[in-house]
Amino acid sequence: MKVLTLVLGALLLSFAAMPAANALWRPEWVVVQWAYGDCKIWHNDVNAPLGGGWRSVAYARTYPEAWAKMQALYGMRKCV
Repeated sequence: MKVLTLVLGALLLSFAAMPAANALWRPEWVVVQWAYGDCKIWHNDVNAPLGGGWRSVAYARTYPEAWAKMQALYGMRKCV
């Protein structure tokens, strides 16, 4: 019975850690650059930007981090 409890506890712990592991693979915020050079912050949910002509240039876990990365890209003149 103790082994079953231990296995069940480990299984529940792994399920609890799954959303955190997903955040490592799919960042919450993305800085996208459009074909004409402008950059915008995009919330990485189920909807991608419509149409083509964009690419991801930076990833962040929080909005302020994404904003700082976008400002750094503007400072390096990678975004116009």
